[in-house]
Amino acid sequence: MTSAAPSSRPSAAGRVVVGVDGSEPSVRAAVYAAGLARRRRLPLLVVHVTPWATGDDALPLTSPDIAAEFLRSATRLVEAAAATVRDETGWDDVTAGVVDDHPVDGLVALSAEAELVVIGATGASGLPGLLLGSTAGGVVQHARCPVIALPGGAEPAGPDHGPVVAAVDGLPGQEEVLAFAAAEAAGRGARLDVVHAWRDVAVEVALGPYGGLVDWAEVEAGTRQELADLVAPVRERTPDLEIRELVVRDRTVPALREAGTGASLLVLGHRPRRLLPRLGSTTHGVLHRAPCPVAVVPLPEQAADGPAPA
Repeated sequence: MTSAAPSSRPSAAGRVVVGVDGSEPSVRAAVYAAGLARRRRLPLLVVHVTPWATGDDALPLTSPDIAAEFLRSATRLVEAAAATVRDETGWDDVTAGVVDDHPVDGLVALSAEAELVVIGATGASGLPGLLLGSTAGGVVQHARCPVIALPGGAEPAGPDHGPVVAAVDGLPGQEEVLAFAAAEAAGRGARLDVVHAWRDVAVEVALGPYGGLVDWAEVEAGTRQELADLVAPVRERTPDLEIRELVVRDRTVPALREAGTGASLLVLGHRPRRLLPRLGSTTHGVLHRAPCPVAVVPLPEQAADGPAPA
């Protein structure tokens, strides 16, 4: 194991990256990340990101001696987390590093080269199932690679149990969500559940008494066929993978929470908003009461007049 000085950002190229801050959730996230790295045969980078020396958030270090002691403390923290990872998982390809940056900015910068970023529920107020603290939310929103976020109440010690659930919405880019989810399911020896939830309450309200004139069964049948067409290439590429296609007439967020109960992973796509720099309502809603670890796959940005992103 090697350590990186904060002035030299450690390389994340081809690695699984996990951020730690010394809290129990972040150490559990590091152990979980090691399991992912081991399954992929990839190195793991354990980092502690803190703006201790530079920038607007810099700590008021009054002397070089205090600065040096702070660095030593940060290094001990991240190396202790890496040691725990080795002891609990047996995975030795682990590098520890300290990065001087805002936690969100530092992890997002590493995501530009990483294969995967893992983040715990730090900042989530300690409420069971509440995942989206400020750091997790910021990283998910801006990361350049897939991010797996762990809810505070989840027990990720057995990541190979339960199906992998992929949420699709019929918009462009869903192939990337399915590809990531299928690879995860195959690696875990798990079933892949592909879920499409459809129900537009606003449309139903607008139709009012005319809603009875709509053949909702025909709409659902068309939706099932669209889902089957979307999944067909995955079935061809992975004939040994068990795949279920689920069409649920319900609002997206409660449907996905229900589908994720008992799952080992719930996979969503996220499209950045061009005008409003925030998470879409579906991603935000699922992350705030996540029943299991959630993987968020970055998708291409939609045009300004295109459909609302998840």
